[in-house]
Amino acid sequence: MLSDYLVINQPLQPSDVIFVLAGRPERKSYGLRLYREGLAPRLLLSVGRYEVRQPGHLGLVRGPDVVALARATPTHQRHFFIDMRDGREEVLLAELTSRGTFPELCGFARYISAARVRRITLISTGIHLRRVRYCCDRIAFFADKQLNYVAVPDELSSFRDDWWKHRRGWRYVTSEYAKLVGYCFKYRRA
Repeated sequence: MLSDYLVINQPLQPSDVIFVLAGRPERKSYGLRLYREGLAPRLLLSVGRYEVRQPGHLGLVRGPDVVALARATPTHQRHFFIDMRDGREEVLLAELTSRGTFPELCGFARYISAARVRRITLISTGIHLRRVRYCCDRIAFFADKQLNYVAVPDELSSFRDDWWKHRRGWRYVTSEYAKLVGYCFKYRRA
């Protein structure tokens, strides 16, 4: 099927940190579940500028802090990380250079580089993970790390197996292919 090439989904493995990419809300819920089940001692949620409008779906103690920080931040800088570890949640500006998956992963790499992490679980929607892997292959920080690409399970995902029956599904798949091709040109020498 057309979407099969895009989907990457590896089995769960213990990690030093779980990083959940910004976007669809089910990504955050799934990442939180895995963190609470003990897959990793640290969870980093990437929260995009459109996600901060309704932080209630994140189910976090610090949700109001994200909203307050967003209101005090210029629109073009509204991308945040919520860092959860040792029973604490810290909300901070991601300080991305631009929007998109590649800058988001570069921001994560910069932020986490001082920590001793060897194993990283990356969570996103299944068809987004091919592009995530493409980016990680081009960011030096990830070269010596064990990366585990984990898709939000079908029963939790807004992207369904029967995507081809719906206009929105077709838009998502064709958009993801277009973005992957664009990234192949834009970041080929990164």
